[in-house]
Amino acid sequence: MVYSVASLHGELDAMKRINNLAASTATKKKKWKIESDDEEPPVLDGPLPDSDDEPAAPAPKAESSSAGTTGSPNPVVWMEIEVAGKARGRLHFELFQDLAPKAAATFRQLCAAEADGKTVSYAGTSLDLVYAGRYVTAGDIDASLSFEGVEGSCSLTHAKAGLLTMPFGSASFFDPRFQITLGAVSELDGKQLIFGQLLGSPGCPLHPLHWVEAMGTSNGTTREEILVKACGECSTEECQALLGAMVMAAQVDRTLESQTDRYGRTGHMHGELEDAVTQDNLSLVLELTEDLLGHLEWASKRTMGTSERDRKAGLMEQQLKWLTKALRKVEFKAGDVKGYENRLALGAKSQLGRAKDLEESLVRVY
Repeated sequence: MVYSVASLHGELDAMKRINNLAASTATKKKKWKIESDDEEPPVLDGPLPDSDDEPAAPAPKAESSSAGTTGSPNPVVWMEIEVAGKARGRLHFELFQDLAPKAAATFRQLCAAEADGKTVSYAGTSLDLVYAGRYVTAGDIDASLSFEGVEGSCSLTHAKAGLLTMPFGSASFFDPRFQITLGAVSELDGKQLIFGQLLGSPGCPLHPLHWVEAMGTSNGTTREEILVKACGECSTEECQALLGAMVMAAQVDRTLESQTDRYGRTGHMHGELEDAVTQDNLSLVLELTEDLLGHLEWASKRTMGTSERDRKAGLMEQQLKWLTKALRKVEFKAGDVKGYENRLALGAKSQLGRAKDLEESLVRVY
């Protein structure tokens, strides 16, 4: 085939235009990538996937792909807990800003008192419902709030104690009340949003949540007042001490994190009182068990004539078992201590005797 000079010039011009277009496109892609790395991805706030009217948000990924979306470390907040007028230490919570940015941001503001002109916070509110082994309900703020609703779906499950959770939100309504799980609560899966988890409480020989759980009753109403005396947000240095530098770096890098890894990196933050007994907190554990044992002795007499005595007796037996296992651990550890501290061993033996008497009386009556 013979080409004319004009046709050859035309082909050369076309090739130049294609090359220029490719170079321009590559430059734009590079610029877009740089800009997108500097900006936070938009938060999806659309209908749930079962809506036929509007496009659905992407379905939550499997457990192995809880992807970060913020490019910054998750914030950590704290609550100073007071039980029956006595300070019991701080609860520290990592907020899952990477998974539930709306809920995390609102909760952080209500802890840091940055909402409504710094006049509204969780400080002064009560932990007013405690169901032992299940969850605590708190956060009833007596104020008008203008926050938008929190997220409407959740890829995490209520598989352990120490999770922060609240009912799914709607676009125009926000409820500040929240729950802290005291164990695995599968019945909340698919109904509530998990937006944070409990961390360690440095300086507290006995975790404050044990004092909270000991105040629970059969109907959830606390037998002593439990207050959030104060609350706030941790500094960067405190976050690093609680979360760890490697975790914070992974959150900045948006590293994928499974539910197992996310829950597991906090360690064993709350569980059986027996597991919390150490050589350094024997007197505190005995103080807690003495209080709970006295309540159970009183409740067993008061419950005898009620119509719900079987249900209440079942709860008392559960608490008594929880208490007895802890007392045996105290007795074992206190037995190795000499001198004045042997009073701890005597105290544990005395309480174990009372617990056995109470167990026998429950068997006879119920």
